[in-house]
Amino acid sequence: MDSHDHIDFQKATFHGPVVGKAEHHHLPAPPPTSTSALPAPPTAFTGRAEHIEGLLKALDPTVSDTHGPVLTCAVSGLGGVGKTALAVQAAHAVRARFPGGTLFVNMRGYDGAPVAPEEAALSFLRAFGVRDEHLPAVPEERYTLYRSLLDQRESVLIVLDNVSAAAQVVPLLPGSTRHRVLVTSRDSLDSLTARSIQLSPLSQDEAVGLIEQSLSARNPADPRACDEPDAVRRLAALCGCLPLALLIAAALLQRSRPRPVSMLADELQAAADRVGRLAAPGLDQYDTPLALRPVFEVSYQRLDAEQARLFRMLTLAPTSDFGFDTARALSAMASEELLRTLDDLVAASLITPSTDGSRWGMHDLLRAYASSMITSEQSLIEEATEARNRLLRRLFLLATSADQLLHGQAVENAPTLFASRDAALAWLDAEHASLVNAVLWAEREEHRRIATGLGVSIDRYLHFRRHFTDGATVSDALHAAARRDRDQTLEMFSLTTSGNAHHELRQYREAAIAHTLALRLAYSISDLSGQAAAWTNLGRCMHEWEQYDIAAQMHSHSRALFSRLGDHHREAMAWNNLGMALTELRRFQEAAQACGSAQQIYARLGDRQREATAWLNLGAALGEGPDFDSAANAYMNAADLFAEQGDHHGEASAWSNVGSLLSDLQEFDMAAKALFTSEAVYETLGEWYDVGRVRWNIARLHERQGKDLDAQAAWTASAEAYERAQAPEKAAKARRNAQM
Repeated sequence: MDSHDHIDFQKATFHGPVVGKAEHHHLPAPPPTSTSALPAPPTAFTGRAEHIEGLLKALDPTVSDTHGPVLTCAVSGLGGVGKTALAVQAAHAVRARFPGGTLFVNMRGYDGAPVAPEEAALSFLRAFGVRDEHLPAVPEERYTLYRSLLDQRESVLIVLDNVSAAAQVVPLLPGSTRHRVLVTSRDSLDSLTARSIQLSPLSQDEAVGLIEQSLSARNPADPRACDEPDAVRRLAALCGCLPLALLIAAALLQRSRPRPVSMLADELQAAADRVGRLAAPGLDQYDTPLALRPVFEVSYQRLDAEQARLFRMLTLAPTSDFGFDTARALSAMASEELLRTLDDLVAASLITPSTDGSRWGMHDLLRAYASSMITSEQSLIEEATEARNRLLRRLFLLATSADQLLHGQAVENAPTLFASRDAALAWLDAEHASLVNAVLWAEREEHRRIATGLGVSIDRYLHFRRHFTDGATVSDALHAAARRDRDQTLEMFSLTTSGNAHHELRQYREAAIAHTLALRLAYSISDLSGQAAAWTNLGRCMHEWEQYDIAAQMHSHSRALFSRLGDHHREAMAWNNLGMALTELRRFQEAAQACGSAQQIYARLGDRQREATAWLNLGAALGEGPDFDSAANAYMNAADLFAEQGDHHGEASAWSNVGSLLSDLQEFDMAAKALFTSEAVYETLGEWYDVGRVRWNIARLHERQGKDLDAQAAWTASAEAYERAQAPEKAAKARRNAQM
């Protein structure tokens, strides 16, 4: 004690014993506060620029939009999609605008013991410096004190992470409009009045960037992402561009540092349980286990029995994108009940609706999770088999009805399920990927009969829409099924369709092999119709190899066989093919007669699509003679019919031929207009080989007009189109012409 820390009794008078007492009154130290509670920003973060910008604007306490201030923002999405990372990143970006502080709590809504709002309020009161002895015991009193203290502070940002229900949020909403609340949840929290942000997986480039950042953050000298960029892109795709899956993949790469990225990608590709394979020891920086399966399991286990069954059924859809009719066939649910349950799954972020609400999508890793779950129980396997067969039967009926409307040919006992041809075509376009994938179920014996019938019913549509790669895929599936069942009729059909698809892909050797095998099989089973089809198809291959005499002989033989069988529809096809070969042989009068015969038969049978093709080839035959007016008329008839049928490729072909004909007549302005019209349509369709061919003709037109610079530009453009079409010989020739 110093000289001032004592009681001085000197010079005092005492009348008995005396006891001295000193009292020291010190003001207590202010209680500690912790109102800068944000976790560290994510160590790896890519993309989300639009969402960050939107959150910065919505969370700004000084800004109001036309509807007033946005007091609460709710970020929702599938587990593992990066909601917490986005919220923390945005909160750090905007924290300077909140002088009253930032509060953060993990509400653990999807753990076994979610944080109750009164517990969160308790932690916030402690953060504001309220001592334990002054904390109210009653929840309502806690909320009142919490809001009162908030009201005394400047703007505060409150982040409630991992919320599972609006009830966790509502008691914690401030009473003042100067504060902001940011919520993350796997559920849509529809009852909460909030600005909603639905988070989707990253784009491919953003996903690649996240892997690169994660590897670099651990080891800046790690060269693997730079050494194998294609493997990184493949790895990102196998992770479904889902941030948690990407971070797990990066952790697995870090755990086995010498291992190349391609090795992990190969392992995931081959894994029977990809979701289970995406697991690494430890936690991420926000205490989330580096494992995907537990995240999905929690979401699935929160569903009631009806929702869980629909979820399982939807994972059986042929593609991750499906329409209402597919959902109804798989689930066998009544429409009203189905719509309600679909909404439930949307609210749980397990499916995502399209912008117009007509279709839904499910993440590929969720589908993989459900697939591994279904195959683990016999009862679920049987449930899935029945669901797939229901869907196949429905798709077969719809595809058969659509096919007959598309081609104007009635099929016996086939119901009409569409109001018009346009409606049928729209359905085929919307379901085209699902139809192709459903045919692949033919590899399973329990689905084979209906799946192969579906494959037969969509063949003409795939050809009409020029989905030739898909056509080859379907043909291969049909051929494999036919071989397993020793069905020679189906085998011959599959060989024919395979040859046709390869022909349109300009794979003429493969096409000729398929048609030769079909011809041999047709002879072995004495199928005259199959023989006739194989002969004319082989003739088309000979045509491409410039063996026009042989092609003409094959088409003539085919035509005679079809005529003998009374198959006038395919007789017209052989006439048409014969006309093209005769045109190349410069036997123009015979060619015109052959194409004219095809046109008349098609017109009589009402096949407007193939009639258009016959008019096109008739124009080519007439254009080589003196009757240019008739040739032009034939081309215009073709263009009109193609347009009527919605065949833009055929329409572009007709305009291309019109342009060439007008160029020969030195009607250069009209020719240019026709060629540019054709070029634009082909470019829209992505038919780069045809774009190159039309630009070639445009270059020749410019040369005839003496426009050398325009011709040079057109030759260069033609070369570029041929390069995109992977036609190097054509491209090289066009570039040589550009340099002349």
